Amino acid sequence: MKNRLFLIVLLLLQFGPFLMAQPSDSCRVLLPEISGEYYGPCKDGYADGKGLAKGVDTYAGLFKGGLPHGKGEYTYKNGNCYKGAFSHGLKHGIGRFTYYIDGKEQILKGYWSNGEYAGISKPDEFYRITSISGIEYYTIKKVEGFENQVTISFESAMMRNIPEELEITVSSGELVKENKNYSAYHYTLPVNCSMQFIIRTPQGFRMCNFSFDILEPGKYVVLISNS
Repeated sequence: MKNRLFLIVLLLLQFGPFLMAQPSDSCRVLLPEISGEYYGPCKDGYADGKGLAKGVDTYAGLFKGGLPHGKGEYTYKNGNCYKGAFSHGLKHGIGRFTYYIDGKEQILKGYWSNGEYAGISKPDEFYRITSISGIEYYTIKKVEGFENQVTISFESAMMRNIPEELEITVSSGELVKENKNYSAYHYTLPVNCSMQFIIRTPQGFRMCNFSFDILEPGKYVVLISNS
């Protein structure tokens, strides 16, 4: 009940002028699930601009040519909700999906591509983050070089180090320790690099996990940093 009341108040704040207006029967909304009623501006007979569409599901946000396009919030009839970017009616770009399993709220954040969840890394990049926890900062850079190679380094207090109880695995190829670095060679793309280790903090010890995929040929330098 509280969640429903909060949604109504939020809609009133964001879309008050449209909610006070009469439904725009002359404006077409092209998604059947939200095509029952539409409140908002039109262009050439289609929903266009910032509006609200209600059907089996509800969408509040930007429209273009009768479809969600831009930032918006889509609430499904079962209570699940996606808030983020749309393109021509599909979830596309960065967003946040809230859903429920056995009554418990679950949250999925990251990027969508043409309606499908693409992961926590931006699609079409040369790498993809598959899991991360306990890590304060990381960089993955593609550098000049002809050989396929991934070099992983660790930094703490601006100094290179090897973390405690470090475990690194690669899905294919050979992993070699080189001074305070680890490098992967002779792998097959895409290659997954996964690691876990422990760092000391003022509060005690913290377990860190980091996993990523390299998707394109080339030489890569990975730096994982904790203060």
